[in-house]
Amino acid sequence: MKLKDVISFAKSKGYETASFLNKWRGYDVYEPIMSEDIVTDTGPPLVILVKDNRARISTPDEALEHLDETA
Repeated sequence: MKLKDVISFAKSKGYETASFLNKWRGYDVYEPIMSEDIVTDTGPPLVILVKDNRARISTPDEALEHLDETA
């Protein structure tokens, strides 16, 4: 999936944009960004997971596992 498609997915979920973080457990992982101008740290550190050309928002458990395994 191309970055523009991931950004479009992020926008459909209420985010402004997204940026590639890394690969994890067979997924391309992107950070959804609420605003490029304001730091917004609320709730669990959800990420966008892309595999087989399909994007989805992680579960809170997946987000924490991703953080633990890649930090």
